Amino acid sequence: MSVSQRTTVFRASLRQGWLPACAVAALLLVAACGTDATSATSSGSGPGGSGVIDADNDGHPEGQDCDDNNAAIYPGADETCDGVDNDCDQEIDEDPVDGTLFYADDDTDGFGDPAVAITRCSPPDGHVSQAGDCNDDDAKINPDATEICNGIDDNCNDATDEGVISDGDGCKDPGQPAFPGVIDTLTVTLRTDTGTNDGTDSNELSLCLNAQDCFELDLADVNDFERGESSTFYFEGIDIARADVDRIEITSKGGDDMYSPACLEVQFDGEHVYCKADMGMKFGDNPGNSELESWVDPMGLHVDCTSCYPTGLTHGPMVGTTGPDRVKLWLRTNATRKASLRVAASTAALQAAQPVAHVYPAVANDYARAVDIEGLEPNTTYFYDVETAGERSDARYFTTASPTDSATKLRFSFGSCSKVASQPIFAHIQIAKPDLFFFIGDNHYANSDDLGSLRWYYRWSLERPQRKTLVSLIPTLATWDDHDFTGNNTNGFEPGKDTALRVFTEYWANPSFGTSQSPGVFTRYDYGDISFFFLDDRYYRATDGTLLGQNQTNWLVSELKASNATFKFLISGSQFTLHGSADSWASFPSAQDALFDVVRDEKINGVALLSGDVHYSEFRLIQRSNQGGYDIPELTSSPLATTNSSCGSNDSERLSCFDDDDYFIQVDVDTTANDPVVQAAIIDSAGASKATMSFALSEVSM
Repeated sequence: MSVSQRTTVFRASLRQGWLPACAVAALLLVAACGTDATSATSSGSGPGGSGVIDADNDGHPEGQDCDDNNAAIYPGADETCDGVDNDCDQEIDEDPVDGTLFYADDDTDGFGDPAVAITRCSPPDGHVSQAGDCNDDDAKINPDATEICNGIDDNCNDATDEGVISDGDGCKDPGQPAFPGVIDTLTVTLRTDTGTNDGTDSNELSLCLNAQDCFELDLADVNDFERGESSTFYFEGIDIARADVDRIEITSKGGDDMYSPACLEVQFDGEHVYCKADMGMKFGDNPGNSELESWVDPMGLHVDCTSCYPTGLTHGPMVGTTGPDRVKLWLRTNATRKASLRVAASTAALQAAQPVAHVYPAVANDYARAVDIEGLEPNTTYFYDVETAGERSDARYFTTASPTDSATKLRFSFGSCSKVASQPIFAHIQIAKPDLFFFIGDNHYANSDDLGSLRWYYRWSLERPQRKTLVSLIPTLATWDDHDFTGNNTNGFEPGKDTALRVFTEYWANPSFGTSQSPGVFTRYDYGDISFFFLDDRYYRATDGTLLGQNQTNWLVSELKASNATFKFLISGSQFTLHGSADSWASFPSAQDALFDVVRDEKINGVALLSGDVHYSEFRLIQRSNQGGYDIPELTSSPLATTNSSCGSNDSERLSCFDDDDYFIQVDVDTTANDPVVQAAIIDSAGASKATMSFALSEVSM
């Protein structure tokens, strides 16, 4: 074999990659021995004239260079997108310097995992040129995805649930809570049938769970068992093992007044364990009239109805506090069952919307729950509904507040004292289209510190048709006065005040209730550049010689001093004027004077007063300009639905007074004007304006 032949074989073998290193060395030696110095030099030599062949002078001898005729091809050369093995590693176009980064796209959504990237001239299988996928195992998650409420960063922008309506916790369903094996709280609901003689005023009824454990069904301060009405009874701390429950039995004593129930339901710690509708029986002591003194359900614990109310949503929904980007929506169910809320920008969108919150109201709160919804836009109307037990409520709407501290136009209405069953004035309030409505005391007349009785009166109030409609549409906030506290003219020494506070917090959706250090119903609410300070005129009254108590007073002064609001409305169930009754600030003149001194000394402008209680409505101007301040307007609205009291004789502060109808006061505030202004009107039960009052910021400033 000639030298040239041996060289050809060597080159071919090397390129095929099958010659071992020792064979390469041997061939080189044979090739060198078979030629003379002249032929070796003519074939080219490596650096330094060593005699090693490097035909393309790229610094890599022929034995290493996979193409010794091309100086751009050698081991370690940059791989480029040219279809050639530039770096002699037997791979073509891998990791080219002029290539493109491609990213693994395991979920085939068109976006790759930025942590798994390779450089190639064209996309390998399962790779794409677009990175940014923050979850390459889920095709629904990528930078082009629409963010939804699920607690996940759907669009991979390092934010969760942004720009969508949510509950602030991923709109997750936490699931039905576990119920204990030993019963702590028993709730029993009886609905009386609607026949003329179906109710009772004397029949003593009890529910028995076994031969020893029977519970008297009686609300201490309620005329219960009236026809067509439902009553719920609460028994806390009963400590009965579920295994010891062997019956559902109704017993009757003193039954000279026949009673006929329509429906009975029972919950153990909130779990709906028994429901029977269409009972069709009578209880009493006249067996000749088919009256029973005892009845045991032969089926024991079982559920054949959702609720003794028309649906599992027994009360509400109610719109509570609104902000520029959020709302509190209140509801009550008949048991610890799932309630799902939907919120959308239109009725059409609402029908297709997924729930934004799932809650399971607890027995400890009488199955009432205020749900926070966020991700909303300012000054925007939204639609909402509530689903319980597979049934969706009618759609309702609410409108969010103006941005905090922004100049705005606001209409709000307020009133107090709603006692009688017929409350048509709320229809006229709705017609006036207020942005907000405030209940400012005597919102019912329980006059009780009994837990079950207080809850009954709150539910009764929410069952008044026009009132029910209003609060489902108009953001509603509240404070209390004596009758919805514990009783007429009561104060902070009442032993039942914590029970009253417990139920108040269950049934209103205020921004807050007192502070962590000082319980109560006082709170602050801001709408644009308007602030409302809801005061608690009962919980601390007289406990330290003041009406508000020192801690609440300190809170109020601190909030007023810190407020940048154009107008600041102080809201009290009791009147502020010293011309008021003994059950008002008139009994605490030093406290009233000290508060108004703070307004003057701290130069707190824009203060006005809202009050109720007195069963007549009036405008007045409390004189403080003679003490270096400004005269402070007081607007008193009462009653919403009860009898009147006389205005009595006029005094130097009073501007107008009306005492022969039900009333509410409508207030229009415009802080966009050059001199911001408040215009108020006393409106009667027919919707007619009886008197007006207006004042500009310049009139309530120093």
